[in-house]
Amino acid sequence: MTRSTTRLGAAGLVTLLALSVGCTSSADVSSQEDAAPPSASARVPVITTAQARQVFEQFDRGSAAADAALDDSAVRKVQAGVLLKESLAVYRLYREAKIGGSATHFTKPRYLIPAVKDPNRYPRFFAVTSKKEGEEDDRSSVIFYFVQPEADAPWKATADTFAVTEPVKESAASEASPTPAPAESEEGLVSVEPKQLPDVHRDASGAVRLSPAEASDRSACNDFADYLSFTLPHGRPVDARFTAGGFTSGVVRHYNAWASDSLTRRFSTRTTGTPLPVFRLVTGSSLVACQFVQEYHAEGRTPSDTMQFDEGSDIDALLGGGGESWRKVDVVYSMTALIEVPPAKSAAATVLACDCYDPQPLSATGVRPG
Repeated sequence: MTRSTTRLGAAGLVTLLALSVGCTSSADVSSQEDAAPPSASARVPVITTAQARQVFEQFDRGSAAADAALDDSAVRKVQAGVLLKESLAVYRLYREAKIGGSATHFTKPRYLIPAVKDPNRYPRFFAVTSKKEGEEDDRSSVIFYFVQPEADAPWKATADTFAVTEPVKESAASEASPTPAPAESEEGLVSVEPKQLPDVHRDASGAVRLSPAEASDRSACNDFADYLSFTLPHGRPVDARFTAGGFTSGVVRHYNAWASDSLTRRFSTRTTGTPLPVFRLVTGSSLVACQFVQEYHAEGRTPSDTMQFDEGSDIDALLGGGGESWRKVDVVYSMTALIEVPPAKSAAATVLACDCYDPQPLSATGVRPG
């Protein structure tokens, strides 16, 4: 389920990711994607564009209907893996809060279909970039990854993330507007300026290229999990493995600022889920999508030190509601990141997108004082 960008996190802090709008939009399907397949090739697409379009449209209809009804059974028909776990968690929270669901549709799809040497090897993947209906002029796009686990099994969406896919549209009369700063009334607003996603490399048939070094490229996921595992306020904003930015040094500084004299707080992050395809970019870099489980632990330093979460917040709901006080709390989150890994392995990787400020809570347990 596509969540609102405003949620209450582990410490009851509202966060937003601010992106500029008013920019160019991409075509529904590139001309390359509709090009005829190569007459003689050692590689074959994992799915045709027409078939991928059918899968995406079925997913869009099915997810929208399931979201509107908060229907666990319906969403299982079109989603799998980490994305399914997140949707089921959101449905539970909505039902507990007695909030009705709503249908969200996606438009302007662009298909990222790899060609492989062995068409009988599973699981198989392709991806789709798209725009949320009503936000077609936003610079960012949602990226859905689809998986077919075995022959004749249905394709299902298994992960989603976002990326900035278009440049700022500059007016001839004025310079591009900067990303707006948070208003004073928006105390919890976090504003970041992500790097634009470079184009994905395609061959003459329109198929996207996969990285020949996908295993080593994916090591960036474990590196990022290690980077986001620390006890506050001892997270290291500067790390030679990653470039500084809103989704790296900014995230660490943000959470370090939560440090408290009365609470011990720490994050433990690890990779999860089926490894997703690693696409080659026109820059020669690789595009790595990472899925994580993040565990957040908070505990009073003395028996009298306690914590509370805003009544009605996600964590409060998972703990049973009522805005009660807690001696110790453990929260499990789901988080996804998109990382650009340079061809020179000694160079720093860039995190293009991450819901690090606003991961999806899956569960929470706590110990009351006394």
